Amino acid sequence: MPPSMVFPLPGASVDLAQSDHQQVRIVNMNRRLSGDYQCEVSADAPLFHTDIRSAPLTVVDPPFRAPQITVSHRSYSRGDIIKANCSTDEAYPAPNITWILDEHKIAETVSWRPSELDWRERSAFSQLEVAVLELERYKMGVTYTSSSLNKVYHDHYVYDRDRDKEEKEVLRYTLVPPPSGQFALSCVATIFDIYTRNSEPVLIREDAPHPASVTGEDSSGRVHHASVTLTVAYACLLFNAL
Repeated sequence: MPPSMVFPLPGASVDLAQSDHQQVRIVNMNRRLSGDYQCEVSADAPLFHTDIRSAPLTVVDPPFRAPQITVSHRSYSRGDIIKANCSTDEAYPAPNITWILDEHKIAETVSWRPSELDWRERSAFSQLEVAVLELERYKMGVTYTSSSLNKVYHDHYVYDRDRDKEEKEVLRYTLVPPPSGQFALSCVATIFDIYTRNSEPVLIREDAPHPASVTGEDSSGRVHHASVTLTVAYACLLFNAL
């Protein structure tokens, strides 16, 4: 007696009304209470057999705002490289950042985990370069299925850890130009399985094709030499008739 006893622990309070012989409810926790938690069961005298189980616990301080995303430009031509940055506010621990392209996960930056005695909040930052492949421009009849898109996403993702050590680590991804000529890019900040927040998506469109010149190529790549010849011949006939 009493059947329950609480020992003081700075930074935490035990809610006895919600605690019993199977669970303990701790409230008002701060991140300094992260660590290994143990449950000890012991028998009575004379043997006092004891068994202990432990499990890690991390107290999370999530970021205040959603992740912020910026891109170098919101329109592209085939062969361009689009640079994008994603950043988060300070949190404990620092969030991981996942890049999303048209609802597909394409790359991830895993944040550094602090040591047991490091309680500082840290922000997270990730850089991504999207290289748009130079394919046949505006060729009709080319289609991409969802299965081929998934294959492209996974096969063309490159994580370049060793390049430019002095700079932030840069994730690189090669994109097959989508048939629609546009794609949405966003990033997601996550901390374990208890915090997830998306940035606002950024819509990136392909530059509109310019009208072909008289002797240039049209949108299908065909040259207009034949139409020029017909025009000149028709003009000569009109001149002779006059």
